Amino acid sequence: MSELMLVLRELIGREAVVDGVHCQVIEILESGPRVVVCETVGSHIQSNQFGDPQRRVPRTHTLPLRSAVHDDLHPVVRTLAGAELAEQLRRLLQA
Repeated sequence: MSELMLVLRELIGREAVVDGVHCQVIEILESGPRVVVCETVGSHIQSNQFGDPQRRVPRTHTLPLRSAVHDDLHPVVRTLAGAELAEQLRRLLQA
């Protein structure tokens, strides 16, 4: 496993409030790599395969590690990581 993936795994379980939304890192995907974030407050209704409302589930978002707008970490990932871990991720991405 790469050093980047090992550092990214430190994000799992971290929580933060981003733009008023409470969120938590629940998984790291190696493809990309990508960070899967779950909203911890509120939920939406998930439909079954027939389109019928089935159950309430938290919203999840799959975020790229890098921002599509700036040459930096995605702003949500940067907030969740905190200053020290964000700097470590930047160094690994530049290598």
